Amino acid sequence: MSKRKSADYMNSVRHWSQLCDAPISPSARDFMKSDPSLALRAALVAKDEGRFRAFHDPMYRARWADPADPSDPELIGRLLADAGLDADAALARAQSAELEDRLERDTDDAIARGVFGVPTIFVDDEMFWGNDRFELVRHHLTTQG
Repeated sequence: MSKRKSADYMNSVRHWSQLCDAPISPSARDFMKSDPSLALRAALVAKDEGRFRAFHDPMYRARWADPADPSDPELIGRLLADAGLDADAALARAQSAELEDRLERDTDDAIARGVFGVPTIFVDDEMFWGNDRFELVRHHLTTQG
């Protein structure tokens, strides 16, 4: 990506983060090549335990607003504990072969359904991609009967 396109992209990200009240630190770029799979598997554990939102929002902050490495087991364990889960048990499950396989299956299923990026939202079989489509989703939901 050229410097100009990169600057335009970062300006768009900054504007969207302001609009959505979802802060993003410029130093979040330091972790762009970190492997997020542990954080994703931990999110599945939190979801299974009914604590997804309690994990997701602080994980978002830790990744984008107050950047930390999403592959760090210590960080993930602390966030799982803060979400009300037994950190050791939840982290062990997130690191298990079962969750590695599940994440791979979920990813394969999403790709087979046509997902190519985030955020992607499905309403029945209708796919909406990109944060700029949220209003289209709202419109679709309110006009489809």
